[in-house]
Amino acid sequence: MKLIVGRKYLVAVLLCLALFPLGAPTLFSDFYVDLLTKIMIFGIALLGYDIIAGYTGLVSLGHAMFFGLGGYCAAYSTKALSTHNLFPMLGVALLCALGVGLLVGYFSIQTKGIFFVFLTLAFAQFFYLAAFNLTTITGGDNGITLPKVTIGIPKVWEVMVSRPLGFYYLALGFLVLAYLWCHRVISSPFGKILVAIRENEERVSFLGFNVRRIKMKAFMISAFLGVTAGVLYATYNDFVSPGMLHWTLSGDFILMSVLGGMGTLIGPVLGGAIILYVGDFLSSLTENWMIFIGSFFVLTILFAPHGILGLMLKRRWKKNDDPA
Repeated sequence: MKLIVGRKYLVAVLLCLALFPLGAPTLFSDFYVDLLTKIMIFGIALLGYDIIAGYTGLVSLGHAMFFGLGGYCAAYSTKALSTHNLFPMLGVALLCALGVGLLVGYFSIQTKGIFFVFLTLAFAQFFYLAAFNLTTITGGDNGITLPKVTIGIPKVWEVMVSRPLGFYYLALGFLVLAYLWCHRVISSPFGKILVAIRENEERVSFLGFNVRRIKMKAFMISAFLGVTAGVLYATYNDFVSPGMLHWTLSGDFILMSVLGGMGTLIGPVLGGAIILYVGDFLSSLTENWMIFIGSFFVLTILFAPHGILGLMLKRRWKKNDDPA
């Protein structure tokens, strides 16, 4: 499914996001600024997930592995490098993502379909169990507490990131950069090949393309964005735990992507926003809020198989096709 969203709409959304915190606390509490910050951080991970699942057709149940890896890299680099600066943490995390991504990706892309799903799940569970059981290193279920982070040039000029306003704009900046990168990827010939692999892998192979190498590149893009989101999430919460590596979080990524509309970039981010907001609202009303989320997901699959964004675009096309 091709995303057709005018540039003016994206600019309008970006402008609204930039102005949103200015309404707090006069129009609404800082809680909503905090919630939107988390939505944008998840959006970065979902953009990466859409590259591998939505455009390449490789549905992974281990994407939380990179999300959690980013969090633990941030915690360890703080101690190892004796710095609170976000950029060294991010650099270490990306290097770890390079190593882990190449290892996991090399074995995973040898498989297809359900085998790819379960192999990525197996790798993710390995990292989860290691983080949960190696209590002397990871703190186990108690996790690791992180200090407040700074940005700037290490040991030259640094400023602490304020909460929630400073981190909000930091997350917004990373989300915009992630979107521009992903948009550039899918708009390039490389992106067209990803879609071709999703539709007919054998035909792409017959055309002379190295399918495994292309899959690996897509996998690494997804890993880098997942790790980046993990670093931001851990530093924003000042805490990292094995929960960031659990397979249920990977399931949430799939749920958010399918709900919003896979293969659209904007769709998964929209789905993530809906799930996080609705989940937070319903959890304050009832302990059984997951029943409502599950029912909403089933209805979406039945009546909007291309996701909420796909349904919106379909109605827009029908409206434009109607005679004046």
